[in-house]
Amino acid sequence: CSLDCANMLEDRVEENMSTKKFLFGILFLILFGLLLYLPFLGVIEFRGEEGRRVVYALYMLETKKFLIPTLFGEAYFTKPPLFNWVLAGAFYVFQNYSEFTARFVSSLSVISTSLLLALFWKNIVKPTSLYILLLPSLIYLTTPDVIDKALRAEIDAFYSFLVSLYVYLWFYLYEIKQRKSLAYLLAGIVAGFSILTKTFQGLIFFYLALIPYLFTEKTLYDLFKINRHFLFLLGAFFVFFSWILALHINGIEAKEILLSWIAEYKSAASAKEMTPSQHFFAFTIGAVFSLSPWLFFLIFYFKSLPKDDIYLYKLFKFSFFLFFFSYIFHLLFLGARFRYIMPSLSGFAFLCAMPLLYKEKILSLPAKKIFILLVIFVFLGKQIYSFVYYPYHVKNMNYFRNSALKVAELLQGKRTLYLCKAIPHHLIYYMKYRYHFVDEFIYIKELKDCQNLPHGAFALAEKNSAEGIKLSVNWEIIPLKIRKKDYLLIKVQ
Repeated sequence: CSLDCANMLEDRVEENMSTKKFLFGILFLILFGLLLYLPFLGVIEFRGEEGRRVVYALYMLETKKFLIPTLFGEAYFTKPPLFNWVLAGAFYVFQNYSEFTARFVSSLSVISTSLLLALFWKNIVKPTSLYILLLPSLIYLTTPDVIDKALRAEIDAFYSFLVSLYVYLWFYLYEIKQRKSLAYLLAGIVAGFSILTKTFQGLIFFYLALIPYLFTEKTLYDLFKINRHFLFLLGAFFVFFSWILALHINGIEAKEILLSWIAEYKSAASAKEMTPSQHFFAFTIGAVFSLSPWLFFLIFYFKSLPKDDIYLYKLFKFSFFLFFFSYIFHLLFLGARFRYIMPSLSGFAFLCAMPLLYKEKILSLPAKKIFILLVIFVFLGKQIYSFVYYPYHVKNMNYFRNSALKVAELLQGKRTLYLCKAIPHHLIYYMKYRYHFVDEFIYIKELKDCQNLPHGAFALAEKNSAEGIKLSVNWEIIPLKIRKKDYLLIKVQ
């Protein structure tokens, strides 16, 4: 009995030490991620789609209408509302509408994804050291494409968190815990929230990994089982149709939303936003830079595959299918941007980590030292880049902030600005929510109605569309250049 008790005590001590080590690893990842992403996070102005995402979130807070992104009474059907809800929640909690607050959501999403990878890795690989435990998480955090998305208030980072969560939750429950029905159901529920973030695209990643994986496991019939794949669909569409029902109750029909999503898919497939050469560059040379230095670790698979451990090999296959087929799928759509494959980079991180489990040396140097040096190199490279480039950007490319200051000066103290069939999201953010130069924007949908503005009013119109307005000879017309677009600021007098 005493021997048994001693063995039990020894096992308990080892378990406690293992738990402490894991918690220390989690704390390290959080601190590392914060130190990597937060410096200079709010220095440069919003770029790309950041202004659009943020303005819709702020308008939700202002109007208390959260079901669908809306601005000036115009519903935005192209993207579902979940990311706007998350942004709005961050603004509400911090009571701060800055660039830092908005981007912190993405940084936190990426850090959360790295914690998920550590959790799944721990339960699949059973690492014995912090070095092994942290491999995929540190690779994910320091992948250049991931770093870029962690610094932007856009959908990609949060969306990738949801997709990574449900895809690997399925794998963990299905293969490690052997809770196959539960795996499909819970994965489906989380997948439903990914649909509410970026439409049905979130399901593509799952099926690109699931179908070839089940085929190699000779369990493809899972797709036709009621207590398997049907549960996934049930969970996903329960979440989706709950939102659709809420919209219907409030007089918004699903048809408008679905047609808008279909139009978005067609646009992505038709290469309207980029040329074939730009697309090819992004998925070849651009991809190498976006995934370096970790991409080169995949070369080790040409020599051998991790077949000795059954679960590690299963993880390898599943991650390979997720990353490789996601890459091929988006490569075939000429309008797809490389950032669209970000949800598959969790699989990429696992793939890059596995060779380090059995490679003791790389180029005659200890593999562990090579890995640590690469992590430090990326960490310092990001900080140096931010330290050098961000002040340069503020000085030479502060387009929207400078435009907001200029327009505020031209308004001569007026607190209302009319928008003649123009919705410049970034300018709206900086003038109303960031710097409080104006109290109200009044959107005028029809250009002809801009001819009847009150005396002394100011209106903003795009130069190309301003031809539809019969401008009075007495009105003062001031041309404005906001980034790449030409506008006219009109003073009615």
